[in-house]
Amino acid sequence: MKGFLSSKWMEKARNYVANPKKLKLLLVQVGAYLSKDGLSNVKNNLLLMYHYLQDIAAGRYKEYNTSKLLLVVAVLIYVISPFDFIPDMLPTGLLDDSSLILWALKEVSDELGNYKIHKELKNDSND
Repeated sequence: MKGFLSSKWMEKARNYVANPKKLKLLLVQVGAYLSKDGLSNVKNNLLLMYHYLQDIAAGRYKEYNTSKLLLVVAVLIYVISPFDFIPDMLPTGLLDDSSLILWALKEVSDELGNYKIHKELKNDSND
């Protein structure tokens, strides 16, 4: 998984982060991906990454770490790509996606933890 950090997916992530239109399109594609069966073991984590990216793209979360953002974007690009390691249409096709999501979650756990705190504080202030 460490090789992922120097892969073409990270380069694609840089391009997406630099282009707000691409980032918004990615959010639409990830939203559709979330409806797939077979994601139950990582769905909550994937939703957290989705909301994290959504709030950054909308300007609601600004205290993010750029390198962690790039990793999340790269993972999301990978999971929606029809050209990943194991194509999703195969019986075990979501296994590589799930493994990558779990690995990325470990890599960005501190970042997503900070994001969760931000969301909770924001929700508390709106009450």
